[in-house]
Amino acid sequence: MSQPTIEILPLKKGFLRAAADATHALVRIIAPEKPADLQATPRSPLDIALVIDRSGSMSGKPLATAKECAIRIVNGLRTEDRVAIVTFDDNVKVVQALTSALDAQKIINEIKGIESGGSTDLFAGWEEGAKQLAPFTKKERIARVILLSDGQANHGLIQESEIFSRVAKIAGAGITTSTIGLGHGFNESLLAGMAKSGEGTANFGQEPDDLDEAFEQQFAILSNTFLRQVELKVQGGSDVKARLVGEIIEEGVTRVRKLGTLPYGASLVAVVEMQIGQNAKGDELLAVNFRAHTKDGEVVKYGPQILSLPEVDLATYASLAPDTAVAAAITEAVISEKLEQVEDLLRRRKHKEAKALFAEIENRSDLTSWAQQKIVYLKNLLDDDMIMAMKEMRYSRSDMVRGARAIPVEALEQDVNASIMANESAMIRRKIAAGRSVKRQTPTPPPASPDPTNGQA
Repeated sequence: MSQPTIEILPLKKGFLRAAADATHALVRIIAPEKPADLQATPRSPLDIALVIDRSGSMSGKPLATAKECAIRIVNGLRTEDRVAIVTFDDNVKVVQALTSALDAQKIINEIKGIESGGSTDLFAGWEEGAKQLAPFTKKERIARVILLSDGQANHGLIQESEIFSRVAKIAGAGITTSTIGLGHGFNESLLAGMAKSGEGTANFGQEPDDLDEAFEQQFAILSNTFLRQVELKVQGGSDVKARLVGEIIEEGVTRVRKLGTLPYGASLVAVVEMQIGQNAKGDELLAVNFRAHTKDGEVVKYGPQILSLPEVDLATYASLAPDTAVAAAITEAVISEKLEQVEDLLRRRKHKEAKALFAEIENRSDLTSWAQQKIVYLKNLLDDDMIMAMKEMRYSRSDMVRGARAIPVEALEQDVNASIMANESAMIRRKIAAGRSVKRQTPTPPPASPDPTNGQA
């Protein structure tokens, strides 16, 4: 098996001992290009369980959107693929047991006949979808549950931590989970958490067009998988405190992060913050290790990769030019962390504090073009629809904190439309609006120079 490349890219090519401010480094694991003997190979056949929430809270447009999305997925399958259809309210029904996608019209007719019902036993519906796939799981096929729901679980198992644990266990057995959040008030905490635990993707949208790209991207990733269940662990050297930026963990500092699936020709990235003490050693500031699974389920480990830098004095350190691409990635990771704080403040109804923190983000001088457009979009959405703004913040953070998988780091400092959207290797597009397709998003262009009083009134 080809080996990935591991890089630790410091913000500056030197370190300052006992500095008051922390410094940062970008860590990335880069997959090799897909081997020539695999490039012409058709993607692995899919076994898909479409689990559709038909509870009362989904009645009307959310259920109609779920059915249309399911139909589009079925229409996009190949003859060697298989699909199962499961619905749930307070009862679970197998509308179509796992069957060949060859008779797509019959399956589509079954989907069209789904009607709304009662309460929401979401876990039982998801579990039945996994059961439909379990007897047929093979390493040469891709098994995935796709849950289409508003996530308003109120029947059966509803404890999120337990649901996440069950989803993760099934993912370890080869059945991954993706989620599609539907409706205005969908539960993003549950749905995003299930997708993360299930090694899948989390998406949301208000129209079927918003989700077409999401389906294309996740199947492209599945078809080009190099490593699964990629996990990053960082450890600071002697008298160096290290933490991963971008996700706030209840128990405090996080040094381990699950990054998900790494496709061929792509990279997974994370930003590390280092507080360097008086007794630090320049030849071992930071150690990085990766753990992952191959497509065949074999556990592989890479590292340790060590960050070594020369010690410099204050004047020299101040004169060192920062790596602009690394600085851009660091900025977006820091913004992601701050957006999580904004979201938390909004949920606790601390609107004044949330507004002040958002204004601080908005007025940063180091925003990339993409981040600037994202912040303007979020600000407009906050003024118009706070509930959807909070959902956008949560779903947007994964793009920012992980540097957008399959996007070259160098592209972070370039214009999103001219550079990133044109990048043919991009399996995940860095959209301005997480819940809209590229065709439907209409972000307001960022101002030439932000008004320092904006948002403070």
